[in-house]
Amino acid sequence: MMGESSAQEDSCFTGSDPIVLNPVEMQYEEPVHGGAMATAVLERFRNDENLMALPVVDDRLHPLGLVTRRKILSVFGHKYSHELYRRKQVDILMECQAIVLDHHTGIELISQAMTDREMYCAFDPAIMTREGAYCGMLSVISILRSITGSRIEQAYDSNPLTRLPGNNSINSQIDRRLQAGERFVLAYIDLDYFKVFNDHYGYERGDRVIQLVATILRETTANSDFIGHIGGDDFVLLLESADWRDKLELLLDHFQRRSLMLYDAADRQRGYLVGENRQGEQMHFNLMSLSVAAVPCGSGYFHSHVELAEVAGEVKHKAKSIEGNSIVVNQRSY
Repeated sequence: MMGESSAQEDSCFTGSDPIVLNPVEMQYEEPVHGGAMATAVLERFRNDENLMALPVVDDRLHPLGLVTRRKILSVFGHKYSHELYRRKQVDILMECQAIVLDHHTGIELISQAMTDREMYCAFDPAIMTREGAYCGMLSVISILRSITGSRIEQAYDSNPLTRLPGNNSINSQIDRRLQAGERFVLAYIDLDYFKVFNDHYGYERGDRVIQLVATILRETTANSDFIGHIGGDDFVLLLESADWRDKLELLLDHFQRRSLMLYDAADRQRGYLVGENRQGEQMHFNLMSLSVAAVPCGSGYFHSHVELAEVAGEVKHKAKSIEGNSIVVNQRSY
């Protein structure tokens, strides 16, 4: 039957080595402890003209705040300030809007947190932590370099029809989540009877179907979700929120209603297309539908995108054996 994929296609997002994005350049500065004298912190800035900020931590290295060169100049910028503050501790220098984030935080969320600040502190670095303890700082320049590099790599890898990330980006995104022990659901999405539609109406209208699926995927997912286009009529979603099943149901509902408009009125009313099977015999084929294989992933479930692709391919075959739109969830226990 048309729309079924070969065994080779089941693992098509394992076909090439993943692009490993360069890690964000994290800067490490020896932190200032909360009981330090303000004048001692001033000396560190005087001795290093390239120093723009220092983190302030407690005895367990938990961040308390950030001291910036801007604040140093503000406090010690007048004639009698040194004598006035020589007995004061570092807390008089700390900025009130310091950003503290876990080192697992995604680059997009870090960028959003840094750009949502007031203008006067827009270029201050973010303090990064590992298990609550200070581990380094990220500058705005480092964030911009990382985002720019990621965008360039995605542009090279993106599908020209849908502008969605391709196999390399899909593999990289999966492996990053698996290595970080994140919980997510991989949804492998395949179009049923697409080849019949393509043969009947031509490639131009077939491209509109693929673009429609991409559009609906964008509309029914969140910014934290990842959308990839394996190629042809196969797509991948990486869903992070607990309502992933609702998103997939909404996807199927939108596709069922909107894909009908791509058929001629007579074919839509009849409810099927006439085409040839692989043996050249005339057959009636159902209108297009989506088969979705959902594979929940958690810490220790899979070690790489290769293992995950094998399971997703098996579940997809089960989904495609069901007529019409379908969602089949992997039931294996790990």
